Order: sequence, then C-alpha cells, then structure tokens
Amino acid sequence: MNSSNYKSYHEDDFDARNPLENYFSDKVPFVDDSIKFPLENLTKTFSDGHITGNILIELSASSTIHHLFAVCEFFKHIIVLKTRDESIMELKRWVDERTGAFDWDHAAKHHAGLEGKSDQFQDKGRKVRSSLRHVMKCDLRKNNIVDPIPLPPADCIIIAWFLEFMSKNQDEFENYLKKISKLLKPGGHLMFFGILGATYITNRKDKFHLFNYDENVAKKALIAEGFVIDDCKIHKRTAVSDLSDYNGVLFIAAHKQK
Repeated sequence: MNSSNYKSYHEDDFDARNPLENYFSDKVPFVDDSIKFPLENLTKTFSDGHITGNILIELSASSTIHHLFAVCEFFKHIIVLKTRDESIMELKRWVDERTGAFDWDHAAKHHAGLEGKSDQFQDKGRKVRSSLRHVMKCDLRKNNIVDPIPLPPADCIIIAWFLEFMSKNQDEFENYLKKISKLLKPGGHLMFFGILGATYITNRKDKFHLFNYDENVAKKALIAEGFVIDDCKIHKRTAVSDLSDYNGVLFIAAHKQK
C-alpha cells in the first residue's frame, strides 16, 4: 500500500481496543518491545527515588496504562490526556473495573517481579486507580492543549507511543512537543517512549500513518525545548509481525532546565 493512502490516527476511525490486544497482550510477539522494555527502564529510572512530586501527566495513543505501574507510587495525582473519546472510554473501563476491561495483570506481574514483589502485583492496579484523578481530552491543535481547563504545572510528564501517531512530519513533531512541554514545571522530568523507523501501524484491517524518525530527531527536539537528556536507550525490534514496520523502540529520560 502506498503510504499516502494510510489513515490518520486523529482524523479517521481508530479502534482503541484493537492495539491493546494486538500489541500489548501477553499473547502477542511484541511483549519484549511494548511491555518489558518500558517497565524495566522506568523501574530503573525511578529506583533511587529522586524523581517524585504531586502531579504526573501522561499522554499516549490508544488506552495504554501499564507504564503507570512503575511510577504511580512517586506522585500523588496522575492526569491522563487523550485526543480521542474512544480511548477515554476504553481506559475508563479499566479504571472502573468494568466487565470486559482489558486485563493488564501480565504487565503488573512483570513490574512487581522487577521489584521482587511478584505476589503483590494486584496492588499495582489499585495504586494506579487511586492516583489517577482525571482522564481528560486534549487538543494538540490548540496553543494550550488542555484549554479551557487550567492544570497545575506537572512535576513529570510521560509521552508514550504518541507523537509518532499525531505527527505528519518533523515540524508537527517538534511543535507538539513544544506544546506538551509547556505543561511541565521548570526542573521537571520527562519520560519519552517512541517507535523508531516506522511508517505504519495496523488497526483492524487498516494501516495508520506513523511519523518515521530516529533517536537523533527526538533528542534534538528535546534539547531545542530546553531539556537535558539524562538517559537514552534503544531496544531493537524482536517481534516478527507485519502489523507494523518499526525497527526499534526508544526511551529517553530528560529534565527541563530551570
């Protein structure tokens, strides 16, 4: 398929449940890339306890929450921002523990195992739910993406599998990052996860555009916004599947200069 025919995440119908089952389930070949890699890096980054605070803001495509298992104990309040109503509804199924909600126990077990507390994995879900105070819609087309709702400056922001879905090109990637960084207080921390070298991702029978970039594009964009990069890790793709053509996943930990 010609890439010009790919659909757009924020303009076309996108099934919020499908990527959870296809890319984040324990029954698919992406577990090392989508579950283990982010949880292991976040656990290591937060292990010394120096990154903490009142407010954590999270932005991700679809309705992923597993990375919050690794950070929920370090912040009093978690605010999740979504660009699509379907993603909000899917996430709230899990938050409200409704029948049919996606089961994240496999991710909770992996994180609890990293902490040496495998038998306490169910506590992770309870802690995320108790800290998750708001699931809100945002609009990246606005200068203030949460307008008209005022948010307190965040101590930490997680951007996970998000900008590549939203951005058509590098200019949009950099512009959206600039808008998101305005939600972070000076000295605050940013955790960035990205899909490298990808042009598409499959949602049901359709291919959706992903902005194709490498780690240097992400690092330069962060530095241009006044961030100091504290850690950068690349995990080469292990999954064998034609659902997406990415070649690796990226983790960057950074802090905003005061």
